[in-house]
Amino acid sequence: MSKIWITLGLVVLLAGCQSYRDGSARTVGQFTDDVVIESAVKAKLIADSEIKGFKINVEVNRSIVSLYGRVPSDAARSKALRLAAEAKGVVQVVDRLTLIAPE
Repeated sequence: MSKIWITLGLVVLLAGCQSYRDGSARTVGQFTDDVVIESAVKAKLIADSEIKGFKINVEVNRSIVSLYGRVPSDAARSKALRLAAEAKGVVQVVDRLTLIAPE
C-alpha cells in the first residue's frame, strides 16, 4: 500500500508540468495530469465501502474520465459516476458501465 502512496506523491509533484496545446498528441504535462486524475478517481472508488468490491476500470484522456466495468444496480452506477466527477481536475465523466444482475 505504501508503494501506491509514494507513486501517487511523485505523480502529484509532476502535476505542475501542465502544458496544453492543440492537436492529437498529448503533452507530457497533459499526460501527467491524466495520471493524477486516474489515481484520484481510483482511490475514491476503492475507498468507498459500496463501490470498492466492484471491478471498475478507469481511463483518462485530456481530463475526461471513462468508467468501464460491471455494476449490480443503478444506484452503484450513479455513485461511481458521482465519485469520479468529484475528483479534482475532471472535466467530464463518460459512463461505459454495464448493469448486471447480482449473482
